Amino acid sequence: MKLAFIHADPAEHFSARLTKLFTGSTAYHCGFVDEAAGTMFDMHLLPRKCDWPRYAAPKWVVLYEVPGLTREACEGYLQRDSIHTYGWMDYLLFALRPLYHLVGKSTRNVGGLICSEMCALWLRNVGFNAPFDPVPSPADLERWAAESLHRHD
Repeated sequence: MKLAFIHADPAEHFSARLTKLFTGSTAYHCGFVDEAAGTMFDMHLLPRKCDWPRYAAPKWVVLYEVPGLTREACEGYLQRDSIHTYGWMDYLLFALRPLYHLVGKSTRNVGGLICSEMCALWLRNVGFNAPFDPVPSPADLERWAAESLHRHD
């Protein structure tokens, strides 16, 4: 299994420029990929299984090998997890994250989990220690993956 980070082109998408401004990266989404099966365990609203490749140009994908994470484990997480969806309030508070940090506070969460937070939980389930406090952005998780996992090009 591979941990996939989805990037957008800042020259073509204003949202990519905002994402880069707030997080230092154009990575805006992540999930787990089983290339051999053509499957992505997508962390969009609720964890779900969908076809891979899912994202087309002008988006870029960066993949990292995740030793110990199997397709069967991901299938099991889909069936057992009771993860709540996240909504507009979660997005808003996540965007205000730099302001929270200026006053020494952690980012609040209204109860839902963002994609990178779900991925970090699944990584912890197979023994990786992806330490995050506050909630990681996809850029935070990708920085951790670049130091801890093997990139697959």
